[in-house]
Amino acid sequence: MGVVYEAEDLKLGRHVALKFLPDELANDAQALSRFQREAKAASSLNHPNICTIHEIDEADGRTFIAMELLEGQTLRHQINGKPLEIEAVLDLAIQIADALDAAHSKGIIHRDIKPENIFVTNRGQAKILDFGLAKLSLRPGVGADGNAATIESEEHLTSPGSALGTVAYMSPEQAEGKGVDARSDIFSFGSMLYEMVTGRRAFQGDSKLSTLSAILKDDPKPVSAVSPDTPSDLEKLIIRCLRKDPNRRFQHMADVKVALEELKEESESGKLTRVAPQSGLGRRKSSWKWTLTGMTALLIVAMSAGFWFLRPRSHPVPRVVPFTAYPGRQTDPAFSPDGKQVAFAWDGEKEDNFDIYIKLVDAGRPLRLTNNAATDAFPAWSPDGRYIAFCRYEGGWNQGERGEVWIVPALGGAERRLGEAARMFGGLSWSPDGKFLAVSEASSAGAPFSLYMISPETGDRRRLTSPPNGDGGDIAPAFSPDGKTLAFFRPPAHGIYLLPISGSGAARSEPRRLTPPELSRIWGFDWTPDGRGIVFSSVQGDSSTLWMMAASGGTAERVMGGENASEISISRTGNRLVYQRESWDSNIWRIPGPKARDKIGVATRLIASTAWDREPQFSPDGKKIAFTSARLGKNAIWLCDRDGLNPAEITSFSAADVGSPRWSPDSQWIAFDSHNESNWGIYVVSTDRGPVRLLTTGPSDNVRPSWSRDGRSIYFGSNRSGDWQIWKVPSSGGAALPVTKKGGREAFQSLDGKFVYYAKLGSRGIWKVPTDGGEETQVFSEGEQGLWALTEGGIYFLDERVTPPMVKFYSLAARKTEIFKQFPKDTRLDQDSTSLSVSRDGQWILYTQLDQANSDLRLMENYR
Repeated sequence: MGVVYEAEDLKLGRHVALKFLPDELANDAQALSRFQREAKAASSLNHPNICTIHEIDEADGRTFIAMELLEGQTLRHQINGKPLEIEAVLDLAIQIADALDAAHSKGIIHRDIKPENIFVTNRGQAKILDFGLAKLSLRPGVGADGNAATIESEEHLTSPGSALGTVAYMSPEQAEGKGVDARSDIFSFGSMLYEMVTGRRAFQGDSKLSTLSAILKDDPKPVSAVSPDTPSDLEKLIIRCLRKDPNRRFQHMADVKVALEELKEESESGKLTRVAPQSGLGRRKSSWKWTLTGMTALLIVAMSAGFWFLRPRSHPVPRVVPFTAYPGRQTDPAFSPDGKQVAFAWDGEKEDNFDIYIKLVDAGRPLRLTNNAATDAFPAWSPDGRYIAFCRYEGGWNQGERGEVWIVPALGGAERRLGEAARMFGGLSWSPDGKFLAVSEASSAGAPFSLYMISPETGDRRRLTSPPNGDGGDIAPAFSPDGKTLAFFRPPAHGIYLLPISGSGAARSEPRRLTPPELSRIWGFDWTPDGRGIVFSSVQGDSSTLWMMAASGGTAERVMGGENASEISISRTGNRLVYQRESWDSNIWRIPGPKARDKIGVATRLIASTAWDREPQFSPDGKKIAFTSARLGKNAIWLCDRDGLNPAEITSFSAADVGSPRWSPDSQWIAFDSHNESNWGIYVVSTDRGPVRLLTTGPSDNVRPSWSRDGRSIYFGSNRSGDWQIWKVPSSGGAALPVTKKGGREAFQSLDGKFVYYAKLGSRGIWKVPTDGGEETQVFSEGEQGLWALTEGGIYFLDERVTPPMVKFYSLAARKTEIFKQFPKDTRLDQDSTSLSVSRDGQWILYTQLDQANSDLRLMENYR
């Protein structure tokens, strides 16, 4: 869309490229808008693989862009109908992926990635050109600052209703004229990568309509069938980029870049596996052809959707800006009733203790309201803005322990205690009329959490809900703006439930579930100001996405993604949303085991990535390690060598969550748990990446599997009887049988096969029961789920209650505990998913360490 000249910058003495609009487009308002958009988008990015924009100016009534002068040729000329060498493909693809990741992190989506828009210099440097279709996005891919680009987010860049981009490289959602986010660029990148490897387009037809049909309905011919020498892992990467459903693609270009870099390392070391074409395997051909009438209808729908999406808007563009950027963790934001202040918890400049702070939205430093050695969290404003209620935990940052509810004046002053609970889980909500505080409490260690109403005046409490035993209970209550409904979480499926409330603070009926099963692992939520909807965050893979859903039900609509948003608060009087942004990374570490020569050796990081890696388990033969990871954008089971090398994914199905890998005695199978559809189930997969097999049935949740020593049974925790107990099921499939009657959630059979040792939910201690049934007795009072490992001589367990944490050993013969290893002072364990593992030869112990754990608060302006 431009005419380009070489020119000399007379002021700086450099040669540049000047891009003008063609004469026939010089007076076209839409073309000029697109031209200006290109300059604004590219100029906001500073990256070696993006063509640098020096300025945009006007001469003699004609607008031009001055940009760096490049010498080389486009990627289209390099491909020229022939595949590139794999080494060249990987080198260029990594550069392009890095540049797109930089653009996405600024909230900019290119929307026209194709070989013509990639320039390759004579030195082999890739440069992305033509941001003329770029779009500012607050959906998956928005960056940390969120407002770096100042381009408009909606306007007619072409004729109204048309789908933007080049047909052969469009994503399915782009072809239909739907809203797009960074994952659309990932699809286009995959199409271009396919062509780089094969020399032919991934989707092609005799016309634009037939090409659109192929993009929407057909899979491209397998890469290995076109280019037999293509590495199998590269083919898998391309396939994942080209999935029709955006939720099944890579979610972030950064993950694509990491995967490509790993492939390049393997290629340079000679470890990259190349495969021959498979006869018919994995090839799917469309069994029907669309008629011209059908395609015409599709095009009309796509144009209409595009017109709706691209229509001019009068409201301001949402943008995300930092609200806090202090050391440590800032959590649990809550807007004041007038929307001018935010209360939050912060562990302070020294990162040593959480207290309650408030801060003005537009200026100033935070005001500290509490100063107590206990942990203060979850502030909630009174409706008149005069007071803040909060939770205080005497045992430190450990929700589920004994807690108290306190009230403090919003301007500072004397605190007032409203009472305590045996166990308290985070979250308070003040009713709009100021008569009640809703809180989540449990009467004892084994009881589920229930919602209670507390009078702020007297401290009197009244029980509101009675959740089923074994479900964890009801937590995180939030009143609707009119006070007639209370929203809350109900684990373990982590759905949002709605409970009608009377004027006297009593439940008017049973709660109903709002959120669909596929949107589980919800971290936080809040009501929209009009009370008609709820905005919530749902974790997908290693990041979370903000969704909005009508309180009456229906389909959830994506608000924003890629920010690791958790706790949310929406201003009742303005157009602002504040959320807690998580920044954390857990990796797998090892220390010398009980039979190592150097037992004092230091801890070393063994398995790591830019996403989290957790739950390590040594194979019985000592050759492999199974673990869970989100390094490719979703939770999956991975295997690697004993030394942490050669990681490979062995599960690849669309489960919302996957975890707890456990080896069979012959080291050939992995049992694991996964949340899919509406509940947790126990699955089995072979280590050679065979099909996944479901072992458990029914609506109950089934978790934390482990194998019997003969390999014939799999033990697991289940709430199918109403509370959590240990059950077992034949590993070949069949009916499950109960093992315990007095509670249990995670079990391992002793090496001699005589006893089943197990941990319970919500309490410390390890119990045992004879394999054939009998009395259930406590072995010792320490250790808890996920933090212990059964060996021949005793039980190793992590004690995270002390600082720094320790590995301890309980001798079954001597019946006493001793310290085995004390970690360095700054060690932080991943308490959510550690899974201690001791190698069978006793040489190594694996655990999960939290290497990064910070959070700050982000403000979304112009939120609607």
